[in-house]
Amino acid sequence: MLNKTRTAPCRVGGAETAEEIIGVLTAISVVSKRMAKKLALLEQRSARKEDGKSNERSGRLSHNAD
Repeated sequence: MLNKTRTAPCRVGGAETAEEIIGVLTAISVVSKRMAKKLALLEQRSARKEDGKSNERSGRLSHNAD
């Protein structure tokens, strides 16, 4: 026969522990939101730089063609 060990179910230790968990999850959400905003800004800046480079190239080409 196999040895079967049972573990006790995980329980929250009361209102204080629940409040701590809520606080941690809220903090994670706030940090995630900030990171998402910063990543979006970086992506926009990168796209603008790429647009500027392609505009420079096309400007040079048209300038050289004259």
